[in-house]
Amino acid sequence: MTPRLALFLAALLSVSFSASSAIKQLERNPLEEAEAALRNQDVAGALRALDAVLKATPEHPAARFWRGRLYAEKGEFDKALADLNEAVRLTPRNTDALAHRGYVHQKSGRRDDALTDFNQALRVDAQNEFALYCRGLLLGERGDTRAAIADLDAVLELSPNHADALHSRGQIHLLRREWDEALNDFDRGLAMNPKDPIGHTGRGAVHFMQGEFRAAAEDYTKASELQPKDPRPLAQRGYARSALGENDQALADFDAALRLDPKHGPALLGRAELRRVAKQWAAAQHDYEAVLTLAPDDFRALLGRASIFQASGALEKALAAYADIVKRYPEEPQPFNDYAWLLATGTKDDLRDGKRAVELAARACELTEWQNSAYVDTLAAAYAEVGDFSTAVKWQQLAVKQSEKEPADVQDDIKSRVSIYEQKKPYREELK
Repeated sequence: MTPRLALFLAALLSVSFSASSAIKQLERNPLEEAEAALRNQDVAGALRALDAVLKATPEHPAARFWRGRLYAEKGEFDKALADLNEAVRLTPRNTDALAHRGYVHQKSGRRDDALTDFNQALRVDAQNEFALYCRGLLLGERGDTRAAIADLDAVLELSPNHADALHSRGQIHLLRREWDEALNDFDRGLAMNPKDPIGHTGRGAVHFMQGEFRAAAEDYTKASELQPKDPRPLAQRGYARSALGENDQALADFDAALRLDPKHGPALLGRAELRRVAKQWAAAQHDYEAVLTLAPDDFRALLGRASIFQASGALEKALAAYADIVKRYPEEPQPFNDYAWLLATGTKDDLRDGKRAVELAARACELTEWQNSAYVDTLAAAYAEVGDFSTAVKWQQLAVKQSEKEPADVQDDIKSRVSIYEQKKPYREELK
């Protein structure tokens, strides 16, 4: 998760200082110009005015602070840090300067320094809203979701209508699979602003994770209407429509997202999956390769490309791809299973390896606590390949039992292998 951080120019005028409480209490001329420019959202004008103040008075703490904030808003973090360092030096207990310096550290990837600043600010003022908010985001990014929620709770106690805090807390509840709490946060945000695309996107994600794909698609549609140049809600709606079995509409969504951004990874991956299901091997591989150019370690793209190699008959490439994936992802069961299935059931004699297939299939079963009927089915095929047919029958019968809730065609397929192993024959999967 990468939550939004925003600095609102209007908030600059409400910041208090231990040395000087507001710009308008100090020298009037250039400071008044800075205030007027900020009210008009004229960042360049405000910076010119603050430059004039600091040229005359280099150790002016308020001007240092506000110029640092403006540089941070512009993404000029080195300049922002220089000013905020000075603001902290001049007013060491200024919690706003500390909090905003922490923000600059956070945006620059110096998370330990950021946390130090947020903690220091909150030791002085436990109700510093900006420090609480930023620390909540940072803790969420670090995976300390319980502490993150506590900070965001505190922000919302201080400002119940803090939309960004609601969004962020909703996202963390979503990560924690706390669906009701996440939905409540996004609903609260949308009650305040029904045209908030982030609220619709977040609520769509909750619906999607709950399997309510139609409701998810509706929220993503609204988000897309509100942000027509953003590919993300289109891609997300594509996944919802795919889950509904509306593959043509899903493909149209992925294509539309990619017209907005040809390098949008989720849309590329979604389209690759649809093309693979449609057995459009070359087109699917092209999309998987595009994803891997952007993200070389993307698990789904690596696994999808390996399955394309296998399905299209490039078995040597498939074996090499699976061998690579199990090294990269030793805790993921699917590549172990798929690798084992190819080694156990492939039609090329020189590529099969029953002993290695047993090892791989057993690992897939261990990772799923022997509860996945497909993986047990693969283990049986591996034992049949090494000629241990009695063990193959035992595992195949267990796979039959475990598959009782699977679709009828899947159950029939698994049942059909029992008689093959009872006849002391290995199973071979012909390419379709």
